[in-house]
Amino acid sequence: MFGAVCSGRPIQLASQVAENKYVISVPNASNVSHIAIFLLPQTEFNDPNYTALVFFQLPNSTDFKLLGGLNPNKPSGIFKLNNMRPAATTGDNDMMDDEVIDTNDGFTINIGLSIEPTAEAEVQLSQEKMKQSGASSALVPQQPKPYLSNNPSALASMANKIVSHAYNYLSSFVDGQGRVPIKAFDNWWDKFKSKLANNPNFLNELET
Repeated sequence: MFGAVCSGRPIQLASQVAENKYVISVPNASNVSHIAIFLLPQTEFNDPNYTALVFFQLPNSTDFKLLGGLNPNKPSGIFKLNNMRPAATTGDNDMMDDEVIDTNDGFTINIGLSIEPTAEAEVQLSQEKMKQSGASSALVPQQPKPYLSNNPSALASMANKIVSHAYNYLSSFVDGQGRVPIKAFDNWWDKFKSKLANNPNFLNELET
């Protein structure tokens, strides 16, 4: 009912291990970073009210991590596994390539598929996305309060530098009536933002 393929290897078929549950084992797989899983042609799994959840067995564990789902409306998917390989393997490449898999290792990838009602599967997928999102947010360190927010003298100095920089640039565009074209100001602002983006210390290097 299901098939899988890794770069440099022939197609593998899933084995049924229980009612509505299947397993695909990929041996010698320490260099596998992506695996494509798909419904086989002419499969009896053609009811969109059911979804096959795709799980990855974590190395040296009996636990499985939910990766995604397949159903007749989405009959295939490419799943990234390289961020879950053993610690001895390094590198992180989002691109597919034609690298031949190293077959001289003993690491095995186990992919589990469980056919569930689509409504229940979508709940599990949504919960996993929220979990991943929460984990990503937790890894972001809390930003300290800006130095300028509680240092009025530093704020005044920074504002003076910005105004001086604008004045020096725009003074060469003043016409006989003391006016500056708005286009000149726009040009200054664009250049100012570009310099600040390219050099975070740009303002500190300005003279007042």
